Amino acid sequence: MVGVGPEGLDSAAARVTLCNWAEEVILDTFVKVPVEVTDYRTFVSGIEAKDLKGDKAMPLHEVKEIVQKTLHGKILIGHALENDLKALQITHPWHDTRDSAVYPPFMQEVPDLEDSGKICLRPRKLKELVKDRLGNDIQELGKAHDPVEDALSALRLYKMERLQWEQFVVQKVAAAKVQEPSQYARELIPPAPFNQNHQVNPMNMFMGMGMHSPPNHYQSRNFHPRNRAYSAHHHHQSYGGTETWYGGYNQGWARHRSF
Repeated sequence: MVGVGPEGLDSAAARVTLCNWAEEVILDTFVKVPVEVTDYRTFVSGIEAKDLKGDKAMPLHEVKEIVQKTLHGKILIGHALENDLKALQITHPWHDTRDSAVYPPFMQEVPDLEDSGKICLRPRKLKELVKDRLGNDIQELGKAHDPVEDALSALRLYKMERLQWEQFVVQKVAAAKVQEPSQYARELIPPAPFNQNHQVNPMNMFMGMGMHSPPNHYQSRNFHPRNRAYSAHHHHQSYGGTETWYGGYNQGWARHRSF
């Protein structure tokens, strides 16, 4: 992202990257910023003024359309996705979002400043998570961040934790259905037994996103997925007449129902 507005404190999307399950880059483009850029943040983003001009960059509305069509009905994986989605001016269903910044096992426990007897969860930097969980070094000091590397790192974090993560999401969806028994609850599909024999193409089920987010955007807070302002409609695909849960994203934990 680049900085816009007074002193460049607000963020705008200037480069967008999408990768699939096979870790292939399917979109990597600079984005024409529709307002004046006041801080290119080149030392972090690697972006210069020339990158956002001419044929190298796509208009924001075209990038938004491509991203929305690509992500429709898929699991979105990344780090600090709230920032990325806000910069792109789009939303994604919270129950189809896997954000390593706000997945509780990846977060850091810190004392609550208002109540010393309580513990809050604080997001960790992607660089720290990747070093701790994967043993890899990314975002080296003095070098611009690589959004492809960031997207793939978030994806690999998800892959190593996918079964536990999907169980966590199942629990949160069930809790949300109980807490919100209105239109939101009616939109969610209750789980059915796992069918080991049903196969799914994982490349059609999710995307990893990489963008440059400004530092320290997230504030310490108690985690709850409904803090995330995403719409809550569910996607459906036909697979021969029964609703099934798939376990893991080489076979899923995604719900599908045919009508």
